Parts: sequence; structure tokens; C-alpha cells
Amino acid sequence: MTNLRKLIENFFLAFLRFFPAEFSKNFTLKFLKLLYYLRLIRFFSAQQDASSKEIVLGNLFFKNRIGIAGGLDKNAEYFHIFGLLGFGFIEVGTITLEPQKGNPKPRIFRFPNDKTLVNSLGFNNSGSVKALKNIKKNKKKFDGVLGVSIGKSKNTKNKNAWQDYLHLMDYFYVVADYLAINISSPNTENLRELSSDENLEFLLKKIAQKKIQLEQMHEKYTPIFLKLSPDEDDSNLKKIIEISERNNLDGFICSNTSTNHNYPKKGGMSGSLLGEKAQNLQKKVASLKQDSSLLIASGGIMNAEDVKERFSNSADLVQLYTGYIYYGNSLLKAALKIASS
Repeated sequence: MTNLRKLIENFFLAFLRFFPAEFSKNFTLKFLKLLYYLRLIRFFSAQQDASSKEIVLGNLFFKNRIGIAGGLDKNAEYFHIFGLLGFGFIEVGTITLEPQKGNPKPRIFRFPNDKTLVNSLGFNNSGSVKALKNIKKNKKKFDGVLGVSIGKSKNTKNKNAWQDYLHLMDYFYVVADYLAINISSPNTENLRELSSDENLEFLLKKIAQKKIQLEQMHEKYTPIFLKLSPDEDDSNLKKIIEISERNNLDGFICSNTSTNHNYPKKGGMSGSLLGEKAQNLQKKVASLKQDSSLLIASGGIMNAEDVKERFSNSADLVQLYTGYIYYGNSLLKAALKIASS
């Protein structure tokens, strides 16, 4: 049975490479939904071949420590299906207040020899109202931890970005198990300027105040993580960690995509060639952060050895994305074995 699953999966992955990357991504998601409705999704679950080790981090219970990074399930339509495939936590989004189409197509490019992707998506999503509706519908069918990545709209000026993030907290604080603050995507113009000293201090102070208000109102504590850019210089990274912890953020996601690449395409690079930068960022953050701050490893995780290295370098959790696109459930299975050892 295991060999049959692997054969089917390998054929499917090879088939998808004949089509443009964004089409293949959307086709795969819709195909997974079809398998779910036909009650066949568990046949492909990696949990059949790998045990899970449960863990409690902060106030959250994880059935295992392997998750999906933000960007795959943009509108919270599929997270319950990924849970059945074996992931312990799913981060949906990035979600903006209003629907937005993102940047012009084509905007995802494969470089299969390097096992990388370059994307310039630009927070394409259906908006907060639709995403909230999807979460309420699908969360009752999900037994994992749900993260919601939130970001400012393209047309919102940076000086008003805090308003977007606070409104999004109003939408998702209760239904999310954690929130991820995305100010590090390279595909929304000037977004990364929010990580400068003055901008970040102002933004995170507003978020911290809102968090206290929502916690008291709903009698629920929802952790908030900051997603970091792998392109930050050391001095600014140190300031980002200090400002974040001063404003009681709960941890960090290392990392987003990188613009530091040589491909002839505009956008952020993910996959194999991001691995070293993401790993180096993670080590720096681990050395700078307080012990109480959680650390989620993401970026360039392509095999079992990558997973093992991230855990050995202080990661509490690991997120897959591009590696999962290239290798499918075989990577998830390998990751679960490392996470449970």
C-alpha cells in the first residue's frame, strides 16, 4: 500500500511540472478537495507511515511539530484537508482586509534544477470577510493548530498600516490559534520598511495594546508571532528582536522569501537556495531572543537532514512549503519521523 501511494504521488508530481507553476498549485489544491469529498484523502496521509509526537508550546497543543507555512492556503479553504494529510499545524493567508488580486501573472516561477521557486504574488487573497467565513466553516473539521497570517493591503500607506493590522486582529483573534504578523514579504511595495526602528516600535505597540484589549474581551490568549526577512542585516535584526519582545510578542518565524538571488525574475526566492540564509537567520534569532519566545523554522527545508538541523538549532516547530511542493508527502513523512524521534 505504501509503494502504491508513493507511485501515485510521484506520477502526480511529475505530471504537474508540465504546467505553469501557479496553475499546478491551484489544480493540486482543487484535486485535494476532490479527494476529501470522495473520502479518499486519508489514503494519502503521511501519518500512516510515521508516528506523531504531541507537544504543548505556550498555551497551544500540537499533535506534531510539522506545519505548512503561510502562502499555500491563501483563503483558508484547505487547511482541514492538510490536517488529514498529517500536518500538525497550518498557517493560512496572508490575508488582507479587502480582496486583492495581487501582482500581474505570471508570478510564480520554477527552477527545478535548483529546487527553488521565485514568486511575486503580492498577497493575492479573497479578503478578511471571505477568509473568516471559510475558517468558521472548516475549523470544526480540523484537529490541528490554525495560524492566520495577516498583512497590510497594497493600497494602504505605511503610516496607516497599523490600522489594517488592528482591524485584522478584530477579525481573526478569536478563530485563530495564533496570528502571524507579515511585514517581511518582498512582494508588496515598501512593506519591509515597516521593520525599521521607528515604524516597528509604533506598529508593535499598537498591536500589543490591541492584544490586551482582545484578550480581556474574549477571555482568550492568542499568541502573536512576527515573520522575519532573511535579508535583514545583523544590527537591524537585533533591534527587531528587542522591539518585539519589549512589546510582548510570543515568537518569531524564520523566514520569509529572499530578494537576494540571481534569477532573472522579480520576487522572493524560496526552496533549496534559501536554506542557508534561513538557517543562519534562525541561529542569530535563537542567540538573541529570550528563552520564552517560540521559534518557528521555515524556508529552504527540503529533506530530513534540513528538518533535523532546524530542530537542533533551537526551532520549536518547523514549517514546510517549497520542499513540499517539490517532494510532496514523502518530505512530510520524513519530517514527521525526525519530529517524533
